[in-house]
Amino acid sequence: MVRNNQAALIPDAKLPPVKHVFFVIRENRTYDETLGDLPDADGDPTLARFGLHGWTEEEPKLHDVSVTPNAHALAHRFATSDRFFVDSDVSADGHRWAFGIAPTPWLDMAWTSGYGGRRDVNPFSSAPGRRALGGGSDSPMPEDEPEYGSLWEHIAGAGLSIRNYGEGIEVEGADERDGAEPEGQRLMLNAPVPKPIFESSDRGYPTFNLGIPDQFRYQEFAKDMDRRMKKGKTAALTVIRLPNDHTSDVRPQDGYPYKASFVADNDLALGKIVEKISHSSIWKDSAIFVIEDDAQDGVDHVDAHRSPVLVISPYVRRGFVSHRHCSMASVQKTIYEMLGIGPLNLEDALAADMSDMFSDTPDLTPFTTIASDKRIFDPALARFAKPKTKAEARKLREMDNPREIQDELRKKAERESENR
Repeated sequence: MVRNNQAALIPDAKLPPVKHVFFVIRENRTYDETLGDLPDADGDPTLARFGLHGWTEEEPKLHDVSVTPNAHALAHRFATSDRFFVDSDVSADGHRWAFGIAPTPWLDMAWTSGYGGRRDVNPFSSAPGRRALGGGSDSPMPEDEPEYGSLWEHIAGAGLSIRNYGEGIEVEGADERDGAEPEGQRLMLNAPVPKPIFESSDRGYPTFNLGIPDQFRYQEFAKDMDRRMKKGKTAALTVIRLPNDHTSDVRPQDGYPYKASFVADNDLALGKIVEKISHSSIWKDSAIFVIEDDAQDGVDHVDAHRSPVLVISPYVRRGFVSHRHCSMASVQKTIYEMLGIGPLNLEDALAADMSDMFSDTPDLTPFTTIASDKRIFDPALARFAKPKTKAEARKLREMDNPREIQDELRKKAERESENR
């Protein structure tokens, strides 16, 4: 009994000497609908609508289309698991679980009320306090911030550097309107953001806004990474939000004729990010973890919480599929062990780490991105969502800063980013 209880505390293998960890957060997918067609794994290919032989539901319907060639190539080249389960149910708790925040009863009541359409029944109540409750926002609010913080504070508290691209800066009350690039939102509330997030965030990188292509997110990441590497400022932990596999209403005029187009956009951006890192001088010291924030929008034949995970590094066992149970806390635990710090809380302390995916012998071969199937996504056609009518455009001009001011604010943000 004691041995079984201690099993999760003892790593099966030594983790590699990594100095730089990249943590990529995507949106909403189950294991089967993306990797269900992966060989030598417990998947159901008949559910893999976003797999290598996927299909579209909108007209004109397509069959046998490769939606996620890069995710599959990364799984073949590096490692994945067919027993990775998210702790979350939706995005509201998912972006908390992913960073070591066990949702409080307050949040669980708030997000269920919000997702159930009951949050605005009486917005002008005489009750004191803010009217906004925890919806799909990913930044912890004061009501649910843990006493000892989250992954953000844990890494920063250990004296390690962080660089953040789009995660944790969305606060409740945000408006994801069209034309809000580059950051992707207008914030209506002055809700506090945890200090490590505020200080480490690239202000030119969009948070959640499905009107912005993931190709733009990759471009901003690549530009900022190059700038920081030249100054020797590559962070110990880099967090990247890559949300477009969430999918949205189709926008043929913007290069998204199918819901699968959003997934293909996300897959291509992911491949480019890995290619960028693997061709850099820090590749030999790096590891990349890719997860979804939840698994609410798909079908899986094993469990509704089973979701894809990718572990990418020169030290990863080539083409390895782990069958050991792991979770979001397992990712956190492995990151902490790699960076040489202890556990943050009981969730990651008692979780199994992901050491079975690693080898002592590195393979420094870089990754090369696979082009998307242009029938569903052509990156040359992908563009920001634009106002559809003159009235809508006029309303946006009245509500937002003029373009000249936005450009100046963007330049100012880039100058501040360069000086950090």
